Amino acid sequence: MRLLNCQLQNVRLHGELELAFSPRLTLVGGPNESGKSTLVEALHRALFLKASATGAPVEALQSRLHMGQPVVQLGFEAKGDTWTLRKRFSGTTGQVTLQAESSGRALTGPAAEDVLAELLGVGEIVGSRQAGTVLPSRWAHLWVRQGLSGDDLLATGKSNYDFDQLRLQLERSGGAAVQQSALDQRVEQRLEAALAENFTSRGTKKNSPLYVCEEALKAAQLRMARALDQLTDYETASEELADLCEQLERLQAQELPALLERQKRLQEGAEQAGRLDVAIALARKELEPITLRHDTARQALQQLDGLQADIKQLQTKLVDLEARAAGAEGREAELVAAQGQHRQSLDALSQQRQTLELRQQLLQRLVERTSTAESLGRLGTELEKLRQDAAQRLTLDQQLTGLPSLSKPDLQQLRQLEQQLRDARTRQQAMAAGVKLLRADQPVRLDGQPLQVGEEQRLSTVFQLKVGDGVVLEIAPGGGQALEDLERTVTTAAEQLTTRLAALSVANVAAAEALLEQRTALEQQLAALASAAPADLGQLERQKEALEQRLSELDGELEELAETRQALEQEQPLPQALSELKALQQQIGATSRHTGAALNAAERDLEAARSALHNFQQQRLSETSQLEVVRAELADRQQRLEQQIQQDGDRDGLAARLAELTQARQRAEAQLSQLQADRAALGSQDAEREQQRLQDQIDGLTRRQGELLDQRGAAKQRCDSISNADPFAAVEQARLQLETAEADHRQLVRLTEAHQLLQQLFQEAQADLSSRYSEPLARAIGDYLQPLVPNGQAARLGYDQSKGFLGLQLRRGQEFYDFEALSGGMREQLAAALRLSMADVLKDAHDGCLPLVFDDAFTNSDPERIDLVKRMLGTAVERGLQVILLTCDPATYGSFADAVVDLGAGGR
Repeated sequence: MRLLNCQLQNVRLHGELELAFSPRLTLVGGPNESGKSTLVEALHRALFLKASATGAPVEALQSRLHMGQPVVQLGFEAKGDTWTLRKRFSGTTGQVTLQAESSGRALTGPAAEDVLAELLGVGEIVGSRQAGTVLPSRWAHLWVRQGLSGDDLLATGKSNYDFDQLRLQLERSGGAAVQQSALDQRVEQRLEAALAENFTSRGTKKNSPLYVCEEALKAAQLRMARALDQLTDYETASEELADLCEQLERLQAQELPALLERQKRLQEGAEQAGRLDVAIALARKELEPITLRHDTARQALQQLDGLQADIKQLQTKLVDLEARAAGAEGREAELVAAQGQHRQSLDALSQQRQTLELRQQLLQRLVERTSTAESLGRLGTELEKLRQDAAQRLTLDQQLTGLPSLSKPDLQQLRQLEQQLRDARTRQQAMAAGVKLLRADQPVRLDGQPLQVGEEQRLSTVFQLKVGDGVVLEIAPGGGQALEDLERTVTTAAEQLTTRLAALSVANVAAAEALLEQRTALEQQLAALASAAPADLGQLERQKEALEQRLSELDGELEELAETRQALEQEQPLPQALSELKALQQQIGATSRHTGAALNAAERDLEAARSALHNFQQQRLSETSQLEVVRAELADRQQRLEQQIQQDGDRDGLAARLAELTQARQRAEAQLSQLQADRAALGSQDAEREQQRLQDQIDGLTRRQGELLDQRGAAKQRCDSISNADPFAAVEQARLQLETAEADHRQLVRLTEAHQLLQQLFQEAQADLSSRYSEPLARAIGDYLQPLVPNGQAARLGYDQSKGFLGLQLRRGQEFYDFEALSGGMREQLAAALRLSMADVLKDAHDGCLPLVFDDAFTNSDPERIDLVKRMLGTAVERGLQVILLTCDPATYGSFADAVVDLGAGGR
């Protein structure tokens, strides 16, 4: 199929639009909102939407600028004939006509729509109900809508491209050597029917054989579970009854008699415990005064030992402080002397540094004065040079002003005029007539002038030759009218040359050349003087005045340093050269820095001596205070020791009394411990609480006995109730029913699993053949992308019998990347290659040609990749496809197209 032409009337902004399509590549250009996408939509609806359709697709074609219903007429070739399709979209009153050129008969109405569907290879032309769902997928693999060029066509499913025809063409072209036979189709249908009998997409089908079998199995499992639960309840009740009987027997025969016996023994021991408690209280009262006297004697002995130890420690410390106080005066005198020496050294270094600073100032002024004087001398020389250059520029300006204005173009024009005059005269001389009188027997005159024998004349104008009195000849040189024109040309050229030379006040072109050389030389001299000219002369004058002022200031500052200069000159003569002055300045600077470092060190030494003296004085003062404190503390300890000895006796007496009290305390504590041990042997000291606890335990066991009796009766009744239904027989019956249901379910499951396995193996076998479909299409895509991926496989995709082609990938380097992982421009180019390869395969079913429409399909492609796009589209055209490219930037594609249509400005 190939589009030939189209006419649009009242379609959105297009009131009347008519254009023809090239059988190869047509470029439709125009800015945004110029109606390019409207054109694509109108053509698409004319081919695939019924004229009688209603709704949004038809309303989108309505024009707000032009009156009337949308009308689209399209000429195309298909099925070996040329057709003209005309549709008027006006809802239920829409009209359609389809006319074949060979027969001339026009079809209308549904018949025309049916024939159109057959020509396009689609099932039917879409009506209103399918417009929203089916219409966008028609020829979506061939027509790229604006904004959809970067979408993955395969990801939307096989309904968006002609999958069946594509697979058929691949089989016919050898792309699928093994076709799916009719038997294969029947097998697949039988398998699908067998599985569909029991399964849906959501699981097992309700009321199917498998569903009934599963329900029967669930019921048998439920009955088995209930029977097992009943048997478990019976066994649990029996075990509970036996356990209750055992607990009741143990409580009545063991636990309750033991508690009663213990209660009796506890009552007997309560009386003996009372007697021991009285003895223990009496022993504690006897122990209290012994313990008090023992603790008092021990504290007194500890205080006495502590005072003696403090006195010994204070005496040692007092001796040390007195010794240190004796040598403190001599150490302080040494520190004071050291501080004085450091101060003298610091004063000497300060005086030396001050002298060096003055000498540095002197040398700084001398260096600056010498440098200023040298700068002043250089500046004076430069000013003199500038004045001379200014005088020379003035002279050159005057000379240049006195010369006529002449430029190289003027000289070139003079040379051209001179050459024109020379050429004209040369041609004139070539065309001039020559006259020479060889002999004559009568007078001969040339334009009234006598012509002598042997005389020769060359004339380029008409002249008269008179021989004697009776013969007059008028002779015209060769060239006729051309000679006259040449004469005028010579005259005109001579006048122009004379005028130009007079304007320049020169006699000839050579003089003009000499004048230009002179003028050029003067301009070059002026340029050289201008380029060599430094700053403004007035600025240099101001700089000179500033230097002179600074020189005067430096002389005044040097007078203030006269004494320092005399002292320095007494040590060494001062140099005059600037470099020597700077060297001496650096030397004194280094000496000053060394002196400064020594001064800083001396300051630190003096500060350290001051700090040492201060710290020593503070320490001496502290030690003096400590000496007084130690003496006072020693006197206090000695006084307290004498008082305690007077009160408690000496240490030996205290120690003897403490030993006696210790023995008495130990005897009393041993007696109390024995009584407490005897009391503990009788049990708890709180007999009343123990009696209450035993009574509570006896009451608890009595209540527990009643509860166990009640529980035993209930358990006995439950066992009797369950045993009436024979739970063991119910379990056996439920087990038999379950085994029967499981056998039936296993048999049906094995059958369905066999069907599923067979379907899986069948699909795997079909999947093995998928490469027979996908590889040829991938190679076709690679042919279009060959400039981008020159070596090896460029693209690959998969194939599924139910889903169609899928998983489009592109190789970048050594890896394959999914479509969504590519950049926007690369997705556009890969999608275009896929569409071109599909059209290449499908064209054989459409008379060897299919139209592909790209509406602003490469907006994300870099300018460098546009050449790749051009080569892709060029390859498609060479293979017989028809390409219609709509773009906002037609200049990018240049003369690439076979036909160019400019929609111009306007609404979309």
